[in-house]
Amino acid sequence: MHTALVICLLISLIVDAGMVVFAVTRRDRSRSIFSAALAAWLFLYCLGYLVEILCTTPEAAMAALRIENLGIPMIAPFFLLTALSLFQARLIKRWMPAVAVTYGFIMFLIVLFNDSHHLYYTSIEMVPYGGAYYIVLGRGPVYFLQQAVSVMFMLIAYGMLFTRFIRGSSKLRSQMTLFILGSTVGFSANILNVSGILPAGIDPTPFCMTIGLLLFSINLFRHKLMDIISAAAYTAVETMDDAMIVLDTDWGFMFCNRSAEQIFPQLTEFSGTEIITKIQDWPRALAPGASSGQVTFRHARDDDGANLSTYRANISQITGSTGKQTGWSIVIRDITDMTVLMSRLEELATTDPLTGILNRRQFLYMANRQLDMAQRHNLSMALILYDIDLFKKINDTYGHMAGDFVLCSIVDAIREQLRSYDIFARYGGEEFVIFTADGDADKLYIFAQRLCAVVENVQIVYEGTHIPVTASFGVVQIPPGAGFEAAMRAVDIAMYEAKSGGRNQVVMGRIAELPN
Repeated sequence: MHTALVICLLISLIVDAGMVVFAVTRRDRSRSIFSAALAAWLFLYCLGYLVEILCTTPEAAMAALRIENLGIPMIAPFFLLTALSLFQARLIKRWMPAVAVTYGFIMFLIVLFNDSHHLYYTSIEMVPYGGAYYIVLGRGPVYFLQQAVSVMFMLIAYGMLFTRFIRGSSKLRSQMTLFILGSTVGFSANILNVSGILPAGIDPTPFCMTIGLLLFSINLFRHKLMDIISAAAYTAVETMDDAMIVLDTDWGFMFCNRSAEQIFPQLTEFSGTEIITKIQDWPRALAPGASSGQVTFRHARDDDGANLSTYRANISQITGSTGKQTGWSIVIRDITDMTVLMSRLEELATTDPLTGILNRRQFLYMANRQLDMAQRHNLSMALILYDIDLFKKINDTYGHMAGDFVLCSIVDAIREQLRSYDIFARYGGEEFVIFTADGDADKLYIFAQRLCAVVENVQIVYEGTHIPVTASFGVVQIPPGAGFEAAMRAVDIAMYEAKSGGRNQVVMGRIAELPN
């Protein structure tokens, strides 16, 4: 029996050491650090117990117990932290590991100076057994306090685990099964040992806990629970402005930072591997099955759907050390301000800053595109050019501010008469141009006459003074294939004929260079 126990403990030490190595080599330091610490504390427990069963004097046995108690008080708290890190990570607070280590250190000091107070072990007796010795310990009040605290930590962990297991998805349950089974083996052995049911000198707890840890390892390796998040950048990810969401290969939720929770508040309720599309109004552009790349989407943070923001998301595969995909990362940047700025810059580049309608450059671009389309479909177009009559006199009489007010007032009046397909622009100074699809000459003339009457009848009052205004209009039809420059020359001539003929009238022009 003695030899078998020694062999089991040696195997346990090897397994524990392997678990430490396995955990610290994982990519996700934020999770693996707790598993590594749990394996390290269990290693010390097994080492101390191995030394204990080889001892022949009370003094040597006490030294072994001190080694054991470097690890024993830490096991239950770090089991809880390991369980939280794997299945309920957002519940872990910064102070928890510090409290666990502080508690364990205090317990170690109590055992270290046990000879002076006997609060932990009241007595140590070496009893011969089959050519060796086993130790009979008198248990003091602090011993039972430490056992009660350990049971409390374990019960909290079990409560959390079983709650997550019951409420979780089938995939989450698969990930938790071996973890729960392994912890149950170790916990049950500890309860049996404390209860005194087992034969004297036999404590299966270290070996059973090692079996449990081995099951943890198999579970972690199978589901790659510590390979998803690149923990070297954990702090940076958690505090960066961009939102980051980490998913497994089936788009099950694994991790998100605070910025992601601000965009999708429902993420605060995610703690397992829930499919990310459970989020209400999850963007279609980020639907499962999307390939790696960049997408842009709009999303409302408010419950009422107001205040839409624009986001750019980068979807990337996460690969493990073997090159096999282990998950997905989605990094989301709020580009609302940039979009507004770009829109504003585009507006400044394409519109007249005074009147808000198209500028000459943008008008020429759009008119030429329409002419190309008209030529392909054998359609006639039309061009209307008007100029404010005696505008220099208005500026000289009422001032340039009044002149600007007149231009804007007339633009507003004209714009109310235009159709959605009409292209309206300031061509230069007090000249304005309208590109339209009217192909019938009579209807075109009537339309221009109506615009001319609108200008004459608009009531312009600037600083209490009424300013009468009229405009002269030139109109020309553009047959299929005719160029814009020829049309512009013809409409310009027609407009000046309207001015020389008495102003405040419409003159129909004609393109001289008709296409063959």
